[in-house]
Amino acid sequence: MKYTTLLMDADDTIFDFPKCEYNALQEALTSCGFPFDDSIHAAFSAINSALWKQFEMNRITRAELRVERFRSLMQECFQDLSSPNTVADRYVEALSKQAIFIDGAKEAVQTLSKHFDIFIITNGLKAVQKGRFARAGLDDCLKGLFISDEMGVQKPMKAFFDRVMTYIPEKESDRILVVGDSLTSDMQGGRNAGLDTCLYDPHHKTTLPHPLCDYRIERLTELLSLSE
Repeated sequence: MKYTTLLMDADDTIFDFPKCEYNALQEALTSCGFPFDDSIHAAFSAINSALWKQFEMNRITRAELRVERFRSLMQECFQDLSSPNTVADRYVEALSKQAIFIDGAKEAVQTLSKHFDIFIITNGLKAVQKGRFARAGLDDCLKGLFISDEMGVQKPMKAFFDRVMTYIPEKESDRILVVGDSLTSDMQGGRNAGLDTCLYDPHHKTTLPHPLCDYRIERLTELLSLSE
């Protein structure tokens, strides 16, 4: 039996998150009078990634994550803790305008939408993801957008996927495929919900076989072989 429905992650699966993050961080810091360079971006990226992992494990709240990443960055890079909330607000605003696609991803989603019902599943902030998808030009390709910020529960929790399942038309779990780049969020979440999983791994960072992955792809268009 083939799949009818894709539950697709957004960042690092459709959107080029490092580029989006870089642009947004530069705008946020410089608008608040702080310097910016590649080393500052690298420091922020490491801090941000670690805090998102903590959020996935339910060890910190979304509100804590939103500001703590800038408090940590400003302490590490500037020894200045005067305005983490202001920088956090500027960053969220700037990131909501960044809809930079991974090369070929927009065209791939447009093609896939002719063969699957596509729903986005993301842990990103509501203001950020709604702003980005409003600019993405994919309205005709997507059947829905599930944002953990709105749902009150995040990937990889089973409750997130259970809630998604109540809204999507397809009710046969073996016809639904979770697609994303994250083992801890997307693949683990799919497993928790009893759904098949497909890892988007263009650089082969993960060694196969892997207990969390049913498939691995380098390009989104490879999913066409799994359609009806």
